[in-house]
Amino acid sequence: MLVFLDESFRTHRRTRQVFGVLSGVGIPEDQFRGFQRDFYELRRPYHGKVLGPDDEVKGKELLGSATFRVLDARGYSYQWNLAHELLQYASRQKLRVFGVVCFRPGLHTFVCGDETRLDRTFRDLFDRIDLFMKRSFPGRFAKIVFDSRDHRTNEANSRAITNFFTRSTVGTGYDSILRVPFFAVSQGHNYGLQLADLVTTVIALRWQGERRITPLWRIVHRMLDEQLVGALRVSSLRVMRSRPPAQERGNPAALLPMAGANPPSTESPR
Repeated sequence: MLVFLDESFRTHRRTRQVFGVLSGVGIPEDQFRGFQRDFYELRRPYHGKVLGPDDEVKGKELLGSATFRVLDARGYSYQWNLAHELLQYASRQKLRVFGVVCFRPGLHTFVCGDETRLDRTFRDLFDRIDLFMKRSFPGRFAKIVFDSRDHRTNEANSRAITNFFTRSTVGTGYDSILRVPFFAVSQGHNYGLQLADLVTTVIALRWQGERRITPLWRIVHRMLDEQLVGALRVSSLRVMRSRPPAQERGNPAALLPMAGANPPSTESPR
């Protein structure tokens, strides 16, 4: 399975708290060719209205403030409709969303400062991907594809991730994930990363406090995976609230999504 990941960095509208989202979508490799074809066919009617034939789909453009102003004024937006169609398609294909929403200072930038020690955000994300792969695709590998950032960030994260997978006891246990991450750009026709960007934007807007994103959040919510680990129900979307790390030490519930990570579709964003 190919797991495409993107980042978004936001400030909560009410609390002014800075947070980051690292999330994306898993696409089984045997579905990927069809996915590429279908994604293009879904966006083609919007060429010339929303984007050009070779332009990339970007969540911040489809779901920016201008889109919400048009929706409020007219009740209709080509940008919103394209985002809705793409997410509905992904949900029908039963693609799975994985991610981390992090409010903790020092971790929410998703840059590993120590190549010998993988940040908790990445560990929690990989834990969820590994759980899903072992249940749904036993004996197969997830290949992690990150949206490329700057060279220094890519290098730091790549070193930390590879060291974690190959040199740590915990990392070697994640034997369903290819131990070398990939980095790619979303420009052009990399539709896997473009879908990851759209999904990440929806999640970021939901935790930013944008109530009008709720219809799209409900679609993304259906794409989350949940598994029972012992007596605990673990969501594929992890929310790390801002609280002292010491509160998590020795607490097995730390693997659970925090309050609000996997709410009913009727819950309003906080």
